[in-house]
Amino acid sequence: MGARVAQPTDLESVVQRIVGETVFAPVKRGDVVAETVARLGQAIGMGLLQPGDGLPPEARLADDLGISLVSLRSALTMLRGAGLVATRRGRGGGTFVTSDARRVAAVGDDSIPTEEQLRDLVDYRCVVEGGAAALAAERATAAQTEHLSELAAAMRGVTSFPQWSERDTMLHLVIADASGSSRLTSEIGRIRSEVFRISRLVPVPAGARELADREHRTLIRAIAKRQPDAARSAMVRHVESTRALWLGLGRIASTGE
Repeated sequence: MGARVAQPTDLESVVQRIVGETVFAPVKRGDVVAETVARLGQAIGMGLLQPGDGLPPEARLADDLGISLVSLRSALTMLRGAGLVATRRGRGGGTFVTSDARRVAAVGDDSIPTEEQLRDLVDYRCVVEGGAAALAAERATAAQTEHLSELAAAMRGVTSFPQWSERDTMLHLVIADASGSSRLTSEIGRIRSEVFRISRLVPVPAGARELADREHRTLIRAIAKRQPDAARSAMVRHVESTRALWLGLGRIASTGE
């Protein structure tokens, strides 16, 4: 891998760049209109796109996503119809995330994955995110480790699950970014959209969030100390701790017990 281009050091700029690499990355699978609607809807639901945020101009967005302008406009028409975005014409116009988009985005597929699907997702996360954590321990800059500590600190004591989940998503994406692999960052962005969907159906109780916060701090220490094996192990333990939670609470949610 060649030398990395110098990146912005403030967290807000890093977040904007990660959003660009995950949300506005080329659409590669399935129906491009449906995938674009799902991609943008999930990004709004996860908090990667906030109310009031403007989407890139249509021509640029279509080019970023690797789809035709006709396909993009079809996707935007669906998003407008769902109340997720609104388009303003004239000077200062464009397409913007609506004020109640987060609430609207929460409405969607409410089917709880099977135990086999949940186990498979956890196994996949262990491999992909464990590898990303190990690379981050080798490659993270001082600014990136500082951003991770800042995000972890911001999660402590947060009582709102949506706010906690939003910071959790960004923490995992900053670790992916610190791996130095844009492919890993993009793939972990896709994985996080699955985690977000499941977390809406099987919300994490406060006690489990406190455990996750402690696991985050252990993981960040391993990355900061340049310990790839410890970082990989910490990430695997962190991901696997969701397995029993998802399986147990998912079973209760699906049976109504």
